[in-house]
Amino acid sequence: MNISNSDFIQLVKRTREKFGVSIDEAHGLIFADEEMRRLVAWRINHDEACKRQAMWDLREKGDHSRFELVGGRIRFRGQGSDH
Repeated sequence: MNISNSDFIQLVKRTREKFGVSIDEAHGLIFADEEMRRLVAWRINHDEACKRQAMWDLREKGDHSRFELVGGRIRFRGQGSDH
């Protein structure tokens, strides 16, 4: 399975509409799925636009970001080195 930037944006929009939640809450619902986290983590480290968004999240939210920078790679906070 692959997901494009526009696919992810649409997923966030549909999630927000369906559950009546904020963007951050929609991300939380989407990222609750391990497969989605895996796909997003891959895209963040291989797609420049995704990487910029994740780096913005890190700068703005610091320790409260869903992401962390480990060895030059961005990953979801709390994941082991194998992700």
